[in-house]
This record gives sequence, structure tokens and C-alpha cells, in this order.
Amino acid sequence: MNFMDALNTRAGDIEKPKNVPVGTYLWKVTKAHKERNISKGEWNVIDIPVVPFAVDDVANDVDPDDLELFGALSQGGNNITFMFPTAQDKAADFAKTLYALRKFLLDVLRVDGDEDSTVKELLAKSIGCEFRAQAAHRTVGDDTFVDVKSYMALD
Repeated sequence: MNFMDALNTRAGDIEKPKNVPVGTYLWKVTKAHKERNISKGEWNVIDIPVVPFAVDDVANDVDPDDLELFGALSQGGNNITFMFPTAQDKAADFAKTLYALRKFLLDVLRVDGDEDSTVKELLAKSIGCEFRAQAAHRTVGDDTFVDVKSYMALD
């Protein structure tokens, strides 16, 4: 992997990268969350970076041949995203997103915190936390994206 080689690659020789296969995996929060705003400030977004580290043997729903073609799971990085509307008339949607974030941090990741912890404190403690979730493919035009969904705590 050399950047200069990449720049000299003919466009017709570039293949579309494979996505992590659909199925249930064990995931880990890999680093600190990122905050951003989008759509000219209409949304404040929290992205929590996650990477699959193992196939969920209980669900046993990942095709081993597809997984071999994909390669190392560490290449399947993704984000869990929470979008907060900034418009005043969207207060109910803001509250729903905040509650979903709380549930993800306390009930799914089981972050070391309690009801008195701030969301900022819980987010900081989420690095290294593990959970179970599905990788699902979503097609938009010619592109296929991987969504991390149906997440649940490890038992």
C-alpha cells in the first residue's frame, strides 16, 4: 500500500471494496466519539466508532465463505450514529434521541456509570465496551452500505 502507487492506478483497475457480510457479530467501541453538525446546522450528530471483532456463534448467521472473501473483521469499522434535531419544534424528537443514546450507553454497552452520570461522562467511558449487533446491508443506487442494527448487551 503506497500512496504514490494509488495515484498512478488506472480508474478502470479499481474494484469496489467488499462489505462485511450480513449477520450477527460481537462489536467493540474502538475510540472516542465524534461530534459534528450537518445540513447547515439542522442536526447535531454523535458518531460512536465500532468494529466487529468476532462472529456471534450463538446466532450463527454469517456466511463463512463471504467472511473469508471479506478478510479481517478489523476492516469492518462502522459508527453508531445519534442525530439530534436543532429546530425548536422538534423537541420531542430530540428527547427520543437522547433517550435512545442513554439506553445504548447504559443498557447495551453497560458503561460503568449510573443515573447521576452525565452523557458526556458515559461517552468517555464507552471506549472498549462490547455489544452484540447485526450488520445489515442497505443499497442506495449503486452503493451498498453496512448498518449496525438490533444491538443488544452481551450476556
